[in-house]
Amino acid sequence: YNGEPYIGIAIESILSQTFGDFELIISDNASTDQTEAICREFAARDDRIVYSRNEENIGAAPNYSRLVDMATAEYFRWSNADDLLAPDLHERCIAVLDSNPDAVLSYGKTKIIDENGNECEDYDDRLDLRDERPSDRFIEFHNSVGMTNAIYGLMRTKAVRKTARMGNATYPAADTNFMGELVLYGKFVEIPECLFYRRIHAAACSANKEDEHQTSFWGRSAPGFSLPSWRKNAAYLRAILRAPIDAVEKRRLVLYMCRRMYWVKRELLAELL
Repeated sequence: YNGEPYIGIAIESILSQTFGDFELIISDNASTDQTEAICREFAARDDRIVYSRNEENIGAAPNYSRLVDMATAEYFRWSNADDLLAPDLHERCIAVLDSNPDAVLSYGKTKIIDENGNECEDYDDRLDLRDERPSDRFIEFHNSVGMTNAIYGLMRTKAVRKTARMGNATYPAADTNFMGELVLYGKFVEIPECLFYRRIHAAACSANKEDEHQTSFWGRSAPGFSLPSWRKNAAYLRAILRAPIDAVEKRRLVLYMCRRMYWVKRELLAELL
């Protein structure tokens, strides 16, 4: 939504991939700036681009899910309107997934860039999760996750479609829930080289943690989330119960989530009050 400042260079970053056999689907969330004109110009020049425009801003969560529904390829990745890719991200990640059938996500290391594209710092995602037990991967994910840059690696489309994706816009940081659910379906493999450049700037969603802003971003028009921590934890529990793991693994993870909720009992109680 309203990606005019960076959308052009972001599209060029994707079109410049060394692995070029892909479809770039753009879901414009009813932008009111020049985003539509820029995207249509690119689509007119490159038949790999499919441009689609929502009649109204449906929020980030439904828009993320919409792209999954529109995808047709074996592998899938989301890409924001302001981030950049190394030219070989597709090629490197495809090689990993092709050679690791038990992996559902492959990603490279991250560099943080500013509004002008200057490199600010290396970010260690620490999400190389290759344990055989899904419960071990899930718990290690929660012990390690910070910024969810790994979500912009390459994923198996079938696995993504089995998840709740970004949820129903009733709680913040739905990308964390998505990744916590996805790791129950397979391993995460990190490529130890920088392949992703995340742009942090004043207009980025991650720069504004205010409840009203996050509510509007994810898709609801109400002034704030209703019982967001309860809903977020409930979403994790539903993900565990529907995951293709055995009863012992599910029991272990349900108990783990109950302990996590006990650790934040004051926050949960405050929401109820």
